Formats: sequence, structure tokens, C-alpha cells
Amino acid sequence: MAEEIKQKFSGKWKSYKTENFEEFLIAMGLNFLIRKMASLAKPENEILVQDDGKITIRNNSTFMAHEQSFKINEEFEDVNQFAKKRFKNMPTYENGKIRVTPTPAEPVDVPYPDYAEREITENGEMLVTIKVKDVECKRWFKKVES
Repeated sequence: MAEEIKQKFSGKWKSYKTENFEEFLIAMGLNFLIRKMASLAKPENEILVQDDGKITIRNNSTFMAHEQSFKINEEFEDVNQFAKKRFKNMPTYENGKIRVTPTPAEPVDVPYPDYAEREITENGEMLVTIKVKDVECKRWFKKVES
């Protein structure tokens, strides 16, 4: 499984298209200024997969930087960038998709994503789907040659 994930996802990816991003940010309860700043950002994802199966996803933009490291089917703790609270996250890999599902590790009084899922499309792009409440946001990334 680690080798399959490495072959599909390893590398640097640059966002070029979004769908329902503004609606997603509104559902997250973010104010107008933060929504506009986030909408202008074109994040890059760097995905590293080690031989032992450890996956590191670095998300960088002018708006924010965030990194998660985990192994599939092993819960890990992380601070949610928007809620500013600790979450326990369960990463899974099914049907060619990496899905991370968060559960609050402390009381949370703001909306947070139900999941974030990455997959490689038929044309070799990475599609990231994030859902909060009843809003599903899609972000497409093209691989960047390094």
C-alpha cells in the first residue's frame, strides 16, 4: 500500500482550480477578510511517502502553512488551522483515496471539516475534497516538476 501511495501522490502539487471554496469558508464561519485572503491563495501541497509508510503532507500558501505526518490507519493528533483546537485524526486509504477524518480532542464551538480526501484523477491531477456541514469543496492540483 505504501508503494502505491508513493507512486500516485509523492511530489509537489500546485492548486489551479476550486469549486465551492467560498461556500466552504462561509460554512466554516470565517469572516469576510479571511475568506478573501484564502480565496486569493494558490496553495502548494508537497507529499512525501517514506518506505515505512509514513506520509507527510505539507500545505503552503501565502495565507498559511500546515504540515501533517501520519501512517494509514494510525490515529494522530493535530491542531486544526481554523478551529485552533486539537483534533484526533484517522487517516485511511481506500479505493485509491487518502481520507483524513477529524474528531475533536477538546470541546469545539466552531464548525470543522467532516473529512479531507485526496485522490488522483484520470488525467493525473490531484483532487482534494473537503466537506463541512452540507458543503463540499473541491480543489484541483497539477503536479509541479521539481
